[in-house]
Amino acid sequence: MKMQEGMISEGEFLLSYSGISDKGLVRKENEDDFLVMEEHSLFCVADGMGGQEAGKLASQTTLESVAKCMNFLSDKENATMPFGLTEDMLTKPLLANLTLFANSQVNKISGGRTMGSTLVAVRCSDNNLDIAHVGDSRLYLWRAGQLTQLTEDHSLVYELFKLGKITQQEMLDHQMRNVITRAIGANTSVEPELGQIEMSAGDIFLLCSDGLTTMLKPDEMVNIFENDSSLSTLAHSLISAANDAGGRDNITVLLISAEQVS
Repeated sequence: MKMQEGMISEGEFLLSYSGISDKGLVRKENEDDFLVMEEHSLFCVADGMGGQEAGKLASQTTLESVAKCMNFLSDKENATMPFGLTEDMLTKPLLANLTLFANSQVNKISGGRTMGSTLVAVRCSDNNLDIAHVGDSRLYLWRAGQLTQLTEDHSLVYELFKLGKITQQEMLDHQMRNVITRAIGANTSVEPELGQIEMSAGDIFLLCSDGLTTMLKPDEMVNIFENDSSLSTLAHSLISAANDAGGRDNITVLLISAEQVS
């Protein structure tokens, strides 16, 4: 189990975070991972695919590439451009740069194997939260007692749900629930979904892999948010609840709370 906690100051806000990645009760390896770059107010979750070794390599390579690209972009004068980062990528928004570079690196190491990774990444800047995601790892917002899903899965079952072909409950049990329609490294190019939201005091953002969302219904997640006071307790409670529900997959949660600096 990987755990990390901390606190950073960003604009008008004090950001606390708590991350846990757990292999669950069924899988032999943890193909999930998360990344926190405090100096850049950057937070990411990745969920690898392609079998135990390939999936783990894909998620780790994704996050290592994100970190390498972020470090270069923040200090171009004193850093060498990472091999594989192209001028074309640099014309995109920052989080798109990170995503496209990670895609190129995972695709390069795949060697024809079926492997890839999801990615959900957020960066806090100017009191806003910039968002990028690929795949079915999600971002949620807990605000004023309501839990809102801010990303839409790039998956076959989510497409069927949006078309009204299946219900939200049927998504959880569908035999094709693991088929995603976009992934980091699965193809030579990928189009990340980008977004932005203005932060408010008291917000809690949840980045998570599908090991959480396939085990817990939205109302079960809401109940946990309502009953846990500290961020660390909340993170542990979400992991425990997913494992209590069966823990069929790796489970990663990364929570970020925003408090106004007085």
